[in-house]
Amino acid sequence: MSPRLRSVLIIAGVTVVLLLLPVRDKRPAPELPPQDTLRCVVPSGIHKELVLKYAEDQSLTMIVEKGAASLDSLTAGVIDLAVVPDTMAVPDGAVGSKHFLQNTVWVVRGSETEALRRINHWMTEIGSSRLYRKMEKGKLERLDVISQYDGLIKKHAAAIGWDWRLVAAIIYNESRFHNEASSHKGAQGLMQILSSKYTYEEVSDPDRNLEIGTRYLKRLKKMYSRNAADDMESLKFALAAYNVGEGKIQRCIDEAREKGLDASRWATVSTMLPEGHHTKKYVEDVLDTYRDYSRFFPAK
Repeated sequence: MSPRLRSVLIIAGVTVVLLLLPVRDKRPAPELPPQDTLRCVVPSGIHKELVLKYAEDQSLTMIVEKGAASLDSLTAGVIDLAVVPDTMAVPDGAVGSKHFLQNTVWVVRGSETEALRRINHWMTEIGSSRLYRKMEKGKLERLDVISQYDGLIKKHAAAIGWDWRLVAAIIYNESRFHNEASSHKGAQGLMQILSSKYTYEEVSDPDRNLEIGTRYLKRLKKMYSRNAADDMESLKFALAAYNVGEGKIQRCIDEAREKGLDASRWATVSTMLPEGHHTKKYVEDVLDTYRDYSRFFPAK
């Protein structure tokens, strides 16, 4: 093959290869959005400030709405982040952050593990900042919801003439608002009703469970009002009996009387229980939770 023919074939081959290569668009590529956009629901203005601060630090665009967050909306993909009280049960398909300002958690979908890691890391950093301390010391705004069962709690608390926040405090210490909660003694549901006395359908239904529990609390408080020094003392006795049973508390009252002690006050009667008995802490915990709820949540 002559040198001239070889050159012609090489040039032809290169030309074919170039023709087969994809044509590159020399126009400038369109700019991608520099930020992710997330939709968030927060309970009050102070939480909106924190969420927007987080968005700024993470280079995110956050669409923030104020109101009671529906975690069903989160798992369904309608919203991407919800700031809720730490008493609210996080459903399957969602995960909550570490506890944050005003006893809240930030909830994201369960698949967003990296987002949750970033949130927790940011919370740790800002928790020691002047901004966070300023928010803690500032005027705390009331939250909107304690749990997803607030409507039912208010209905049944009103039926017995109790502050709904007190009933909510009892439920928190009984079940943490998990309707599926059960104990080794057979107690079921939000208010941990003994299933031996009722059908499974009754105790597993939140409405019926609350009706049974609140009516029992009303009866207990009325019963102990005949013995207690005042209204608060009768409440303490009722809470103790709800936790450990009427018979046990009555034996403690009788024992206190036999010893010549003031059996009209829970602080005295509770000394008849063994040291470190769980019922003592239960009464304290319920009242502490009630005080917290009274501070942060409206009475109606």
